[in-house]
Amino acid sequence: MWKPEQVIRDITHGPIYEKLQRQTQAEVKAIPQNELVEAVTSWLCRPQPRGIPHARVLPNLVYAAQYHEVFDVLKLPRQLSIYEPCAGGSSPVILAAEAYSRSRASYITINLNRRLREELQSKISHLESSIRIIDDNAHNAFSYLEANSIDAACFHHAINDILQTAVSEPRGMDTTTVDWWPNERQMIEWMGEDFESGAIETRGKRELMEIIGEAVEIVRSGGYLIFDHWASLYYSGLDWFPYELFCDLIPITRRWIEESSLPVVEVELPDADPQWWMFLRVEK
Repeated sequence: MWKPEQVIRDITHGPIYEKLQRQTQAEVKAIPQNELVEAVTSWLCRPQPRGIPHARVLPNLVYAAQYHEVFDVLKLPRQLSIYEPCAGGSSPVILAAEAYSRSRASYITINLNRRLREELQSKISHLESSIRIIDDNAHNAFSYLEANSIDAACFHHAINDILQTAVSEPRGMDTTTVDWWPNERQMIEWMGEDFESGAIETRGKRELMEIIGEAVEIVRSGGYLIFDHWASLYYSGLDWFPYELFCDLIPITRRWIEESSLPVVEVELPDADPQWWMFLRVEK
């Protein structure tokens, strides 16, 4: 999976490219081939090297191409339904669903942070699938979704966001209205402190597992929970950033799920490093 040449085809004239806004299509076409190969290869790495070119345009397209291939390998229905807890301002899953379903997907996300919701809406306004962005906490998923109603729940770089929210709210940060990016360093530092002290067991783990547990109930039997995470080597040299923890969030979450009684079975996909990816089939 995820060969650079295939990803390049997908984002330069394939299914992902076809669903991009015209301005983004033009920006992709303007990238010299040698730079495109270097950048796509680097964005596919986990962790990612420092200083990858075209960071404004390419990463979300590469991630969308990865999810597009995952949907295909897992043989999800073409007219698929997707639930994405905590998408933030990130569009790869929506873009992949739009391309995979040929604009027939049904997508719903529950986004707590209002500024990130506005950022997301600006990226996807041109898409044709049924898209619903709910301004609420993902803990309230059952107010909007029924059990056994969704083909897949996608946690794209979401574990850290859920944990950051869980450790920040008790400290007085209103993560609904706060400007996310200028405050994210503080959230990450608090997350690192709570892992170090063990407080994450009572403030963070519980909130994450509740959201995952609800997602398992919402996904129909035979459907999937898909998790991915990424980190950049740039952060490995920063004294405030808990780099080793950040790189271990998928394995930590896997252990927490294994300790639970959730009716899921992990499925391995070729070339998907379990350090950065996790695929759980729901078996009720």
